[in-house]
Amino acid sequence: MRVIELRDDHHGLEAFVVVDHDQFPIAAGGTRMLPDVDVGEVARLARAMTWKFAVWRVPYAGAKAGVRFSGGAREDVMSAYRRALEPYRDVFLTGPDMGTSPADFAHALEGPPPLWAQSHEGVDMDDLATGHGVKAAAEAALAHRGQTLDGAAIAIEGFGKVGAGMALASARAGARIVGVSTVDGLLADPDGLDVGELFALRERHGDALVAHGPTRVRPREELFDLDCDVLVPGARPDSITRDVAARLRCAVVAPGANVPYGPGAVEELHRRGIAAVPDFIANAGGIHLYTRVAQDASPPEAIAQIEALIREVVERTLATADEHDITPLAAAFRAGREFLAESGAGDELLDEIFA
Repeated sequence: MRVIELRDDHHGLEAFVVVDHDQFPIAAGGTRMLPDVDVGEVARLARAMTWKFAVWRVPYAGAKAGVRFSGGAREDVMSAYRRALEPYRDVFLTGPDMGTSPADFAHALEGPPPLWAQSHEGVDMDDLATGHGVKAAAEAALAHRGQTLDGAAIAIEGFGKVGAGMALASARAGARIVGVSTVDGLLADPDGLDVGELFALRERHGDALVAHGPTRVRPREELFDLDCDVLVPGARPDSITRDVAARLRCAVVAPGANVPYGPGAVEELHRRGIAAVPDFIANAGGIHLYTRVAQDASPPEAIAQIEALIREVVERTLATADEHDITPLAAAFRAGREFLAESGAGDELLDEIFA
């Protein structure tokens, strides 16, 4: 693991890149821009990117970047960050993550914007790709249990980049969005919330949309007590603790967030018969925009391809888990370890990555 510090005191830049391993010459991962982001969190996210690339058989090392920003001249900070990355542009590929957007990375490109920097029906393609991927993961996991997404009840933690995209995709497939939480609280309705109304409220109020919705705002922690078919953790790491896992009332967990399962949570969900889809499978739609989908594909074509890719791997992962009576996470690790071993990684590195 390598940490690259990036500073520009004149422009207020305090940032860092964490590269998880050196098995491949190129590392990749998004840039997270938050006031309290730290190296420990980013290192865990870089490891999750390693798992993601390995299970999808992409020859990149996992990496992630963090930019600490709590206010001020945001564009000055981002400009300084892009300049600081110049010496690493051939070995570290990055794009949007929590707190950043495609415009932060694509504004200097010449010609028409690449697919990952486009929008479709007013939503950024990276949001749609990830959201539709999570929707496809939920759909496949439900099908594995003999259920369908049409009519399913879905509760979503966070209504940002991924949560909003997943809500839109699922509602269009016939699902009911029965709960949406933000840092400001929870909106819940067993009959289903109006996703179009949620988008309009987010446009006007941001995370405070929950205070202006059609039902009374509730504590955000109550999201995990809702009766639903699918729970979508979509915020910071470790939101599904072992205690939360012991009380969830859902059939499937399909993460939009990275590293959502805390210690012991996956095992507890497996014990209870809840299908816990690995986050690095469910939320991989974004990397497919860069690595699998042709850049001249139309947005609907790209979305359909991403859904098919994720649906297939979720089906295979859950079948392997059933066959060997292991968790879906352990099944995904088997696949990722196999790819890295084929790429020349030694046992010591493999044991560390897939501990």
